[in-house]
Amino acid sequence: MNFGLDLRPSLSKPTGVGSYVLALAQRLPGLAAQDRFYFFSASLKDRYPRRDWPGNVTLVDRRIPVRLLNYTWNRMGFPALDRFAGAPLDLVHSPHPLIVPGKKAKHVVTIHDLFFLKHPDMTEAEIRRDYVPLVREHVRRADGVICVSEFTASEARILLDVPPEKIAVIPNGVDPTYREPLAPEEVDSVLARRRLPKGALLYVGSEEKRKNLVNLAMAYMGLARRGRTLPPLVLVGPGSHWASGGAIAAPRIHATGYLETREIRALMAASVALVLPSLEEGFGLPVAEAMAAGLPVVCSRGSALEEVAGGAATLVDPLNTRSIADGIERILDDRRLADEQRRRGLARSQAFDWDAAAARTLEFYHRVLER
Repeated sequence: MNFGLDLRPSLSKPTGVGSYVLALAQRLPGLAAQDRFYFFSASLKDRYPRRDWPGNVTLVDRRIPVRLLNYTWNRMGFPALDRFAGAPLDLVHSPHPLIVPGKKAKHVVTIHDLFFLKHPDMTEAEIRRDYVPLVREHVRRADGVICVSEFTASEARILLDVPPEKIAVIPNGVDPTYREPLAPEEVDSVLARRRLPKGALLYVGSEEKRKNLVNLAMAYMGLARRGRTLPPLVLVGPGSHWASGGAIAAPRIHATGYLETREIRALMAASVALVLPSLEEGFGLPVAEAMAAGLPVVCSRGSALEEVAGGAATLVDPLNTRSIADGIERILDDRRLADEQRRRGLARSQAFDWDAAAARTLEFYHRVLER
């Protein structure tokens, strides 16, 4: 069989969808040595990073304007990925909910979340322009739909009327780096290089409105007003305008911008808790990664975060800054609770494995092809 996979989200500084598709690409070829995989990337200026792919992988990297390609793919359904691959494809997998077209191929899409459909005002222009009006039709035409959590699968059935038999729930995995202990010297080196403190509260994610950073900052400042000594808050992902002296942030907030996986792992080793008070998540990889690293978690009640945490986190109301502040204070003040969360989190994180996710994805490919 010839499989096509769109790698573009992992082209530069992969997070979220990029981490998802890269993890699959690194594992799928080894599970099906008799099949061929055509991994596709495109950009006018950036070329896909050099990697040692197995012999059954062909990397197709084209110098094409991404916006133009997205427009023709999303709205016109051409050119087929077969044309770029130079081979007839049996199945094409898009790591997002809009189809990547193939000539005669079966089509699989992945839905990570549908927050954009319920709150288009909180999304970026491209998502609002393409995903919101097109997702229903694309998902209807897809031959198979992968959802990364039961929560997202439920949303797909309710909001998009996707038949249950068309859906496979395949949870994300955890990069093995988060399960590996780090030498104290490496942790100290990362902290020194990034000029970050030990013993901080940690946030990992983007600056999207749904990540609820304003409420997190307000909760943190509310805790400071209680007159207690607080650890610093380190934001991994958001830019420097969130750091000390910013218009919104409190004085003890640090913002790092994008960090590599091993650097985030070092920060997790040096922090007291992860705080992720998102309004909604379709999965919430930082929660699973923090649990695998042995870090207590404070996260939002509801959506997929509660599902992923599985009873191993302190849950808060993301719309209530006092609730967020109370959750943070609880984990700071109760060492027994923090230790219990570490133990439960380590056990819970075992449910999230990229090798298992890749095997189940390949199994779903074949199930779709057999229909």
